[in-house]
Amino acid sequence: MFIQLEKGFYMVAGGDGGPGISCYKDCNIFLLEDGGEAMLFDAGSGMDTARIMENIKETGIKTEQIRYLFVTHCHGDHTGGLKDMQELIPACQVVASREEKRLIETGTEFELGLIAAKKKGAYPQDYVFRHGKVDLIAEDGQEYQVGGMTVEPIITPGHSIESVCYLVKRGGRRYLFSGDSVYKNGALSLQNCYGSSLEAYRDSFPKLAGLQIDGLIPAHFGFTLTNGQKHIDKALEYLQSSALPPMV
Repeated sequence: MFIQLEKGFYMVAGGDGGPGISCYKDCNIFLLEDGGEAMLFDAGSGMDTARIMENIKETGIKTEQIRYLFVTHCHGDHTGGLKDMQELIPACQVVASREEKRLIETGTEFELGLIAAKKKGAYPQDYVFRHGKVDLIAEDGQEYQVGGMTVEPIITPGHSIESVCYLVKRGGRRYLFSGDSVYKNGALSLQNCYGSSLEAYRDSFPKLAGLQIDGLIPAHFGFTLTNGQKHIDKALEYLQSSALPPMV
């Protein structure tokens, strides 16, 4: 099961708050293909990886076409399935920021936000995060080429210690895969756990000004394929005000 957004652009996972095509704890996972090469954004919770892999297969894209898996941040619903995916897609290189790499590879349950999340009831008490491996460090100003698409990491701490948004240029359009950093209508996601900081949001978010984003593609809830920049600009306005911005 998958949802096709455009030719070569698919949602292949997503639980509660999303399309319900994989485990309730999975973030939305996106698969893009162009010119015979493909990439993934995030890896889900690890609680339903087999179904996600089946969803990928149903798109017609072969695993050997997937060159990169771009990680937005280390939380369990985004990277708990990373180790499984690396075993199932061995040629795929994983990209994450330096601090998120540290947590993905060696982070404690406290650093991963799992202790607080389990107390909230957001994860089963017996949930175990399987540490994966990061191959490439995402840095501002880099570009990755995937078929005819280019991917530029934008380091945006705030939701987590070193979250990354990814600007994708594809077919004359510009998409921002924003993870949990920014949502429609300018909503942000600040959590009461390690690495989440409103001050970091204020410092990093000016990087997202003036990007002329068409599609804003968060990892939960709704997305938009047009006028994405206006939602980002609303978040920037909130962060310049003394009032707290809306949170999801």
